[in-house]
Amino acid sequence: MLSRRDFLKAGTAVGLPCSPLASAVAQALPEIESSSWCACVINCGQRCPVRCFTKKGQVIRIETDNSLPDATPSPRQLRACQRGRSMRERIYSDDRLKYPMKRVGERGEGKFERISWDEAVKTIADNWKRIRDQYGNDAIYWQYCSGQQSIVSSRRAWQRLMNLMGGFLKYYGSYSNAQLQEALPYMLGGRPASLPSEIANSNLYVLFGNNPSSTRPSGGGKGYQIDMAVTKHMPKVIVIDPAFTDTAATKADQWIPIRPGTDAALVAALAYQWINKNQVDQDFLDKYCVGYDEKTLPASAPKNSDYKSYNLGNGPDKQPKTPEWASKITGIPVKTIVDLAEEMASTKPLFVSQGWGPQRQANGEHTCRAISMVPILLGQIGLPGTNAGEHEGNTPFPAVYLPVGKNPVKATIPVYMWTDAILRGKEMS
Repeated sequence: MLSRRDFLKAGTAVGLPCSPLASAVAQALPEIESSSWCACVINCGQRCPVRCFTKKGQVIRIETDNSLPDATPSPRQLRACQRGRSMRERIYSDDRLKYPMKRVGERGEGKFERISWDEAVKTIADNWKRIRDQYGNDAIYWQYCSGQQSIVSSRRAWQRLMNLMGGFLKYYGSYSNAQLQEALPYMLGGRPASLPSEIANSNLYVLFGNNPSSTRPSGGGKGYQIDMAVTKHMPKVIVIDPAFTDTAATKADQWIPIRPGTDAALVAALAYQWINKNQVDQDFLDKYCVGYDEKTLPASAPKNSDYKSYNLGNGPDKQPKTPEWASKITGIPVKTIVDLAEEMASTKPLFVSQGWGPQRQANGEHTCRAISMVPILLGQIGLPGTNAGEHEGNTPFPAVYLPVGKNPVKATIPVYMWTDAILRGKEMS
């Protein structure tokens, strides 16, 4: 019988599924341990396949996909990253609750005792019915969360149960990219985004607060696609980010550190340079855009409220958005801003993308709109090797979801305001 060490050396890891050796390994595998395919559902959204090996009912090892030769372009191995491969540590973490706990002290005191599953289920069910009967179904709320959950089962399973119980208070928005979701349709009519493969057609790839090497690191999705696109054509890569991220360290030709939350000021200074040097795509702006300058400003808009007037200091604040002005806000040297503006204006095609971090702040919707102005001003939209300034696009894969039924409750709240609903729900409109 093959040992585990011999099995790992046998060749399936380098993709020999049809070889006699691989067949021998496959026959010996049940004698070693049982295995089953699973998916990594950690919050990057890539859903990489992983293989779980168990012994006596316990997961003892997790491997990534090694069932195919590592060929390009397809089929190929869909390799999980270190997060997916280390899920066993999360499953058996000492910090994880292994049984129901009931609070026995005052709220916040931190005193709990172990109870049975039957008692836990009965306690929840009794209180659920009590709250519904006393306060109504809009007092029932399931909090949106991220981290590790399955949109196919867990979230929809709860929503189905709540609807069967008469409905629940709904939410809208998300912690991920709510500002992008709300702002860009007003600006662009939707959320257009080029697939990562378009990066291979660009000569300059600029990332604002975007770190796909960490947030999309797997071999099963966007991170791999970006790597392949960059490797194929080798565009210059500039990362604008407060942190020296994995992407900045491994992919960037230039890293420009910036004070958190000041991306809009940087973009305004870039635009100031382009406008004054006649580097904007005036034909594109005249034909496809509303409100760049006075020519396309709607009659109902206040005078000097167009983008160009604001940028040059003719708007209400009377402040020209010069590189010197932006440097004091962003912490970026004036020369770096000037050089960046020149390089972005003179290098085409230009692919601009933004991560979800820059918009996660007060007034974050204006930050994401500002970044999206870069390709608009330069006319780098809808062409090979360009992007509309949004996060790189995804390839959609349809899924069969658990039906949740209908929710008769009409009330809905922003996801961020669930604490307000608890403290002053009756006062909220």
